[in-house]
Amino acid sequence: MKQRAIFEKKLIHMKTKLFALSITMLSVVASGQNVVPDIESGKIFYEEKIKLDIKLEGDAVQNADMFPKERKSEKILSFTNDATLFETGKDISEDMAQSPEEGVHIKMVTSGDNKIYIDFKNNKITEQRDFMNRMFLIELEMPASDWKITGNQKIILGYPCIEATKQDTAGAITKVWFAPSFPIKGGPAIFCNLPGMVLGVDVKDGERTYTAKSIVPAEKGELKIKKPSDGKKVTEEEYHKIVADKMKEMGIEDGGKGDGTHVRIIIKH
Repeated sequence: MKQRAIFEKKLIHMKTKLFALSITMLSVVASGQNVVPDIESGKIFYEEKIKLDIKLEGDAVQNADMFPKERKSEKILSFTNDATLFETGKDISEDMAQSPEEGVHIKMVTSGDNKIYIDFKNNKITEQRDFMNRMFLIELEMPASDWKITGNQKIILGYPCIEATKQDTAGAITKVWFAPSFPIKGGPAIFCNLPGMVLGVDVKDGERTYTAKSIVPAEKGELKIKKPSDGKKVTEEEYHKIVADKMKEMGIEDGGKGDGTHVRIIIKH
């Protein structure tokens, strides 16, 4: 048993070294191709797309084409070497329906003025979540960097990006594209802690995506990032229960975390 433990420890150490080596090699390749200047602080503007969870009941089924299949919004990541703040910009979606017919009742639950603050020095995440006009604060640990580097590459805003993937316990796959030549380990939402800035994300084959659209540098020392402080402090589990109970009350029992957009269309006779 002791020999097996020593072998497993060596194996883990070897995998860690190989991972670090592969990142170093890819970073060298990427930096050789990069034509954009180094940026220490500034803002990245992302487009977020969410596939709408639309439940049609009654005669509403025949009017399915009235309703959009996705919702778009602008997200802004402010970043420095010490911290990032991810927050909502403007809603760039069209109206839910052009002219809802009489008797059609729409229930919609969307994420509100959510903010995600990441403290790189202390490896802590603070989330401010707005749910049904109630504000909550949740403290989290920095997520583990357990991504698998695929070697696939693409260019986003002039930065050569490398693909990494992760599979959750339910089998759902998340893909991210990070820029090794962009040294800050940030990204949209909590997609961070990779060896470079995350400029693209694809969750569950397009269920939710983030794509960087522009980067605006800031002068050194000009940008100040403030940690969110408004809201009731709760744990992740407590927040999920609050959301689940409210969604059930509204007749949206397949909700869950309250981090997306849920729509239910009901015909009232």
